[in-house]
Amino acid sequence: MSNTANYTPETWESDIHAAKAAHIDAFALNTGYGMTFTNTSLPDAFAVASALDFKLFFSFDYTATTYGAYGEGHWSPSNITALLDEYIVHPAYFRTPYKGSHRPLVSTFEGFEAAPDWAGIKKNVSEEVVFVPDWASVGPVRASNVSAMDGLMSWNAWPDGTNSMNTSDDEAYRVILDSRGTDKLYMMPVAPWLYTNLPQFSKNWVWRGDDLWYVRWQQVLSLEPPPDFVEIVSWNDFGESHYVGPLHADEVGTEILADAGAPFDYVNGMPHDGWRVLLPYLIELYKAGSEEEREDVGIEEELLSVWYRLSPAWACEDGNTTGNTEQHGQTILKPVEVLEDKVFYSALLEERANVSVVIGGEAGEAAAWTDTPDGSRGVYHGSVDMGGREGEVVVMLSRNGEIFNEMRGKGIELQMNCQLNYTNWNAWVGVGNATARPLESLGSRPILGGLPLSLTALIVVGLFIWA
Repeated sequence: MSNTANYTPETWESDIHAAKAAHIDAFALNTGYGMTFTNTSLPDAFAVASALDFKLFFSFDYTATTYGAYGEGHWSPSNITALLDEYIVHPAYFRTPYKGSHRPLVSTFEGFEAAPDWAGIKKNVSEEVVFVPDWASVGPVRASNVSAMDGLMSWNAWPDGTNSMNTSDDEAYRVILDSRGTDKLYMMPVAPWLYTNLPQFSKNWVWRGDDLWYVRWQQVLSLEPPPDFVEIVSWNDFGESHYVGPLHADEVGTEILADAGAPFDYVNGMPHDGWRVLLPYLIELYKAGSEEEREDVGIEEELLSVWYRLSPAWACEDGNTTGNTEQHGQTILKPVEVLEDKVFYSALLEERANVSVVIGGEAGEAAAWTDTPDGSRGVYHGSVDMGGREGEVVVMLSRNGEIFNEMRGKGIELQMNCQLNYTNWNAWVGVGNATARPLESLGSRPILGGLPLSLTALIVVGLFIWA
């Protein structure tokens, strides 16, 4: 919500249309205490959501403060109770089946120091709520000892350093929650990326993204038992570069960069819309549940999603960005140790196809799939080294000698894309366009014609899903 100060009802309408197109069920409204514009944003958000048959729920942010220490600038029980009483009766407020009734869902971002408040809040609010906080900083064992919680969310959606993402944390939450009762819920986090450079908040680090968007969704689909909820982190947290929502005109929503002293604008001109294009299929697989029911999930269109950084790590200075952060007690690495200089691509296919990547007219290393679905139908994934090439990035899908989908993306440039000579560790994300023409040989020259991709014409996707 801190990035919605300049949202209009039309902005909310645009965002909600995009989220609904992704088969998303709700926005988790990360809401800090004492932000005056929230009083304007919330009525607009709920009014538009109600008109579009979309849902919203509160995630009270205990780390966003306007005054200082807890008790002065953080959420008090009376503040929370008043806001819940005002909005949980709204037709747009998200409810979930729990213990025989549909109850309003409530979450937090951190705030374990205020955990004792929640027994009273749940008692005093006008109706029973389902309370699923994120208290990841203390871990699932301590968090699950709070009797007021009905479940827990984990915020651990990124791997540590050079490690690959795994489900050990998700499995630990599930085991511990199950030990507290059969009715305890687990909310699983999914994120595509994280790069932040906001000096006002002492933030300047990157975590491993690379294959994460593909890998994490496969983990959602393979976790047993499946999570009760999936929360995408995030829709519009532009300052941390893990947004999957659209960028808006006139830098609406990205003012946080200047306000927090970012040394350069690492967001505008860096769309992430392409990360949403496969979500309808992935979400329907998650909601289907069993393998038998997943086989009935249809593919309406074969699709291509591509992401990469606009310069390799060696081309410009690192901007004093670290891989990992001391804020999380992690071993500090160099960004080049955490991220790979590659072009990443995922495709939703009815059957296997060939993938080709050309950068600046040079084919370079042969592209291939590193991950394929069981059988021939589903999501394929792969990557290829930038290889010191620069220029327009073209990724093509072909079958039986004919190109049927291509993505023409922003060019990789070894110096020109480095503002202040700093590397932008954010990702540029594109989506392919359907096409049909014979496959020409991949040589050392540009091989395909056609118009540049226009993301503005796409209706694509976005944030909270429940099974």
